[in-house]
Amino acid sequence: MVKNSRKTDGAGDLRPMNMPRLVGVKADELGRPLRVRLIDTWVDVRCVVDHWRIDDEWWREEHISRSYYTCFLDGGHRVTIFQNLLGIWKEWYRQTG
Repeated sequence: MVKNSRKTDGAGDLRPMNMPRLVGVKADELGRPLRVRLIDTWVDVRCVVDHWRIDDEWWREEHISRSYYTCFLDGGHRVTIFQNLLGIWKEWYRQTG
């Protein structure tokens, strides 16, 4: 038999996984990322290894339209970033894991 720890069950300190975070990106005239801001430093994109677009949930009031890039940066960092293609500002986000 397991001893009762008197600890209440519940969600506790749950947080959503894989939440995107706003990130600075400098792109070329075609929208491809050239530099990514990591903390307080701009880092050059060495190469883009994957690019895809998602247009989803078109039936909802707030649908999704994003252009994703997986990039290797100078220094060897691998990041997945996306640009929100909806709205005025077309913000960039870093997909975290």
